[in-house]
Amino acid sequence: MQQSTWFTPDGLEDLLPPQAQKLEYYRRKLMDGFHLSGYDLVLPPLAEFTDSLLTGTARQLAVDTCRFTDQESGKMMGVRADMTPQVARIVSNRLKASNTISRLCYAGEVLKTRNNKAKGSRSPIQLGAELFGHAGVESDIEIIELMLESMQRLNLDNGKISLGHVGIVDELISLADLNESQTVQLIDILERKALPEYEQFLIENTLPESVSSAFSELLSLCGNAITVIERAKTSLSSLSPILENAVKRLDTVISFLTEVHSNPIHLDLADIRGYQYHTGIIFACYSADGFLLPICKGGRYDNIGSEFGLAQPATGFSLDLRVALDLLAPVEPAEKGSVYAPSQADKALQEKIIELKLSGMQVVKVFDMGSLTAGNQFLSNTSGQWVVERV
Repeated sequence: MQQSTWFTPDGLEDLLPPQAQKLEYYRRKLMDGFHLSGYDLVLPPLAEFTDSLLTGTARQLAVDTCRFTDQESGKMMGVRADMTPQVARIVSNRLKASNTISRLCYAGEVLKTRNNKAKGSRSPIQLGAELFGHAGVESDIEIIELMLESMQRLNLDNGKISLGHVGIVDELISLADLNESQTVQLIDILERKALPEYEQFLIENTLPESVSSAFSELLSLCGNAITVIERAKTSLSSLSPILENAVKRLDTVISFLTEVHSNPIHLDLADIRGYQYHTGIIFACYSADGFLLPICKGGRYDNIGSEFGLAQPATGFSLDLRVALDLLAPVEPAEKGSVYAPSQADKALQEKIIELKLSGMQVVKVFDMGSLTAGNQFLSNTSGQWVVERV
C-alpha cells in the first residue's frame, strides 16, 4: 500500500491520545456546566434530508454542506455543517415547545465542504447552548453569562467580550430606503470592514438627510462599550423606535456585564456577523492572549423554526473545541495511578481489578510480568489475596 493513501483530506485530521484526551476532558467540563445551568442535552443525527437540514435561515449553510443520495429513499441528504438549525428543528417539530421556555445544549462533530485554514478544521467539534421561547433582554444576558462561565471552565476566564446588534444596520438600511443592489453592496463592504469602499459608497449614493450623519458616523461607533453606547444614545436613538430599543437593549446588557463581570467589553455597531441569520444582539468572547478568532460566538435569532410551523424567539452560543485546543492547559491524569494486572482467569483477580477501577486507579493488563520496570505497581497473589505491590 502506498503511504499517500494513509493521509487524511486537507482540513481533516486525527487527534492522537494526548490531544484526544484533552478534548474529551474539556468537553465533559463544558457539558457539566450546561447541565448545572438547566440546559438539557439533545443529540441530533449526523446527517438529515436536506429538505429539513437546509430550511429557513439554514439555507445559508448550503455551500458548506456535504451532500449525498440516500440509498434507502433516493432523496438527497446532507451532513450537518452546523448543529444549531437541527436543535431549532427539534424544539419546533419534535418537542413542539410553544408558550414555554426551552433550554437545550448539544455537542458533536460537524463537517464542512471547504477548508479555511484561518478558521481551523473542516470537522469542528461543536458545543453550544440555546434558549428558546423568550424574547426579552434577560435571555440574552443569561446566554452571555453562560458563555463567560464556559470560558472559565476552559481556564480562559479573562477573555474579552465583543458585542454588536445587527438590527441597527438593518434599520438604517430601511430608513435610508436602499434598494436591493445597494443593500447587498453595503453589507459586503461592512462584512469586509472596507473603510475606503464605505466612504466611496456614501459619496456615490445620496442618502436621506435624516440618516446621512448616522451612516457617516457608523464605522466610528466602535471601541469601549460604555463610550460607544453613550454616543449611540445621542446619534441613533432619536432616529426611530427600533433604533431606540436596540440601543436600550445593548445599554442594559453592558450595564449588567459591567456590574457583575470584570471582562473588558468591546462594542461595534457596524458588526453584522451572521447578518442573514441573526436578528438582534450578537456577541463573542476572545481569549486574552490575542487569539484572532473568537473562542465562543452567538447571538439572537428570533423566529427560528417558522419553517417547521412554530416560530420562536431564540438566542444561543457555540464554540469549536477543536480549534481552541491549543490554547487549553494540559490535562492532569484523573486516575490515582496505574497498576498492572496479569491476564489470567481468576474471579478474585477480576473482583480486585473492578475494586481498583472504582477507586479511580487505572488497571492495565500485562502479558509478560517480567517486562515491568522498577517503580511499576502490579497485582500479586499473596497468600490467596490479590494485593498491590511495587517492582
